[in-house]
Amino acid sequence: MKAQYIIGVHDGHNAAAALVKDGFLEFAIQEERLAGTKNYYGFPTRSIQACLAHSGLRPDDIEELAFASMRRAPARFQVRSQRTSIEREQTLVGTARRLALWYPVYRIAHNLGWSERRATAVKLGFRAEQCQRYPHHLGHAATAYFGMRKDPNSPHLVITLDGKGDLESGTVSIGERGQLRRIAATPFTDSLGAIYALTTGAMGFVPLEHEYKLMGMAPYASSQYAAAATEAFRQLIEVDRDGLRLRRRTVEPTFAVLRRLHAMLRGMRFDNACAGLQNLCEEIVVDLVGAAIRKTGIRNVVCAGGVFMNVKANKRLRELPEVDYLGIAPSCGDESMSFGIAWYAQARRTGDGTAIPPLDGNIYVGTDVADQDAARVVEASGYSYHRHGDIEAEVAKILSSGHPVARCKGRMEFGARALGNRSILADPRNPDVVRVINQMIKKRDFWMPFAPVVRYERLRDYFEASEGFESPYMMHTFDTGDRVGEFMGAVHNADLTARTQTVRREHNPDYYRILSCFEEETGRGVLLNTSFNLHGEPIVLGPEQAMHVFRKSGLEYLALGQYLVAK
Repeated sequence: MKAQYIIGVHDGHNAAAALVKDGFLEFAIQEERLAGTKNYYGFPTRSIQACLAHSGLRPDDIEELAFASMRRAPARFQVRSQRTSIEREQTLVGTARRLALWYPVYRIAHNLGWSERRATAVKLGFRAEQCQRYPHHLGHAATAYFGMRKDPNSPHLVITLDGKGDLESGTVSIGERGQLRRIAATPFTDSLGAIYALTTGAMGFVPLEHEYKLMGMAPYASSQYAAAATEAFRQLIEVDRDGLRLRRRTVEPTFAVLRRLHAMLRGMRFDNACAGLQNLCEEIVVDLVGAAIRKTGIRNVVCAGGVFMNVKANKRLRELPEVDYLGIAPSCGDESMSFGIAWYAQARRTGDGTAIPPLDGNIYVGTDVADQDAARVVEASGYSYHRHGDIEAEVAKILSSGHPVARCKGRMEFGARALGNRSILADPRNPDVVRVINQMIKKRDFWMPFAPVVRYERLRDYFEASEGFESPYMMHTFDTGDRVGEFMGAVHNADLTARTQTVRREHNPDYYRILSCFEEETGRGVLLNTSFNLHGEPIVLGPEQAMHVFRKSGLEYLALGQYLVAK
């Protein structure tokens, strides 16, 4: 029987494309890696071409090009700078324009941008009839359900929350026997994600990019002042427990509360404001999911949408006694809808969604590092280098001596979180390693923590986690135990929590071996892992980009494929 190929497309903020073969995720990549523009907004032309090239396919070999939104602003109206958008919305004229012009047009124009999107696909060689589009939050729900379900026959509660997509900002569905049935939805006028993004912009950061910085600052606030700030944020939005939706408490829609936020935040200290916003986020998420569990009786929960990039909220969910199982889709912002919507299209075409295999912890589905490409780049670099048969053991030795190592090997991981194959690794025992890495390359805000990585079977030796739980996509945060001193450079200094990645041997044997060899050298099983990129640039794609970052930074060691490069 001929294989069935579907390409899923997200062509908005953080654009991406994914190739699914008979329900299996074969390849996925974000456009930012190929374009060199962080959080690329627009049509993912290069990503679609990379999907085809990966399996040697032509456009005619693809059954369907599945788009994960019904609406998209035409290119001439797109605002690619989120900071510029925030500055414009601060004015009274900007607010009036958004309410009187953008809002009604967006609601009424069901086909907004569709002809342009389809025409762009045709230019790539696809036929117009190959192009299909689906609602935005169906894309998130499909990503969560098909990717994270425990098994296809048990019912799962499927929760989505984000800033907005089409006319919604959240949904509650039941997934069972390969099908999704929606039971509630929150309109985009009542959006928790919009409040978080607008507050990010109001504080001088970039919305849809720097929300994690506010989450990182929140634990530094005192409980007294955080409580007052939380009460102020509670006046913006609440949970309708009967309707299983969010409900704004303001006259204006949440996408237009920026001026109200400025007035509310005036005189409020930065850390207190962050804590108030973060507390609101956690309360709303826990309240909504708890209400949905009570109403449906379903205790297996899977989630997607940008709000669930908030690992502290995910921790609160995981600790709910009503939750038996919690699955958070990897890099669950809009980029992951590329494979979610491809899975949904596959299920719709075959009528059998139970045959789609869930993700098993392996999200290394991007481009590979070919040995000949690595050799060519290191030979032309001018640096000293050596090809090692056991590069992983060499990396572990350098790490144990206190030096960070940048690593670019194997297939690239998908999404916003570096998971070892495009990472900078370091020994986290000495907290001073944070300063060293920041001076070398990262230039992170001083309050932001790095993240630890540990072999799956050692998770409970270092972190407080339930039996059998794992975090392969770095979508969860954990309390630390008595051994926190062994990895102090990779925890949050204010509350000693850690956004941990777990690694199984079968998912990434080389990365796993580095951890094993490091423990043999030091007696400690945790490493620091942070993304391999220059500040403000995407995570590196392959050998050329890895060498570019190595050359421009203070890094001293680069493990590129089987080659160790040293300055």
